[in-house]
Amino acid sequence: MTKTTKIVRTIYLYTVALISLIFLCVGIGNIVNTSLKAYVFPEAEKKDYYACNTQPYFLSSVDLQKMKATAPTIDQQTQIDNLLRDYENWQKENTGETCIKAERQKKQVDASTMILIALPLYLFHWRIIKKEKQETDS
Repeated sequence: MTKTTKIVRTIYLYTVALISLIFLCVGIGNIVNTSLKAYVFPEAEKKDYYACNTQPYFLSSVDLQKMKATAPTIDQQTQIDNLLRDYENWQKENTGETCIKAERQKKQVDASTMILIALPLYLFHWRIIKKEKQETDS
């Protein structure tokens, strides 16, 4: 192996090991962060998730119950009933603990995936680095 090839190989091994270690730390940090918010500081994540805090656009400007009472046609009343039903379904799925739990689990899965990929990469490359270092020291 030439000197240039050896230098490039060493740079590659240390770079991949460093990047893997960074991703490993970020993944572990995300799991710790999410766990702390879930179990130690539950109020801390109440306003974190955008999906949990947005409401359907039509509710802010229109009072559907009043519109239903004054709706002239049965078709319009049916449409208002559908909007109200959709809003009730949205409330069940996107508010409170249900929404926060889903977002929390999503973050946990993302962090776990990051750890599952970064850990073997780091260990593999670091083992090669240690092996080559032992061979040069001998």
